[in-house]
Amino acid sequence: MKVEKFWVQVRKLLKTKGVTQKSLAHACGFPYSTFKGWIKKNYFPTVIGGYMMAAKLGVSVEYLVTGKERPGKKELTKIQSLLHRANEKLEKIP
Repeated sequence: MKVEKFWVQVRKLLKTKGVTQKSLAHACGFPYSTFKGWIKKNYFPTVIGGYMMAAKLGVSVEYLVTGKERPGKKELTKIQSLLHRANEKLEKIP
């Protein structure tokens, strides 16, 4: 497992979502200097830091580490979306 891949994934998601490193660090509740230190020293973040980043970026920690989501994640997301829409329609029925 290469730490470089983790940071490549984070940077890619930041770019895609138009988020800065500083705003991600702030949203996760840790100092930007800590975030920069992890990148500069090529360290993995703490477990909590990695979890918080993944959550704020809308992916799993597994995705940040491997670049792949768990099998079935897309299907689960689709099912959740369908259930949400169905619930909204049911609420409109008099």
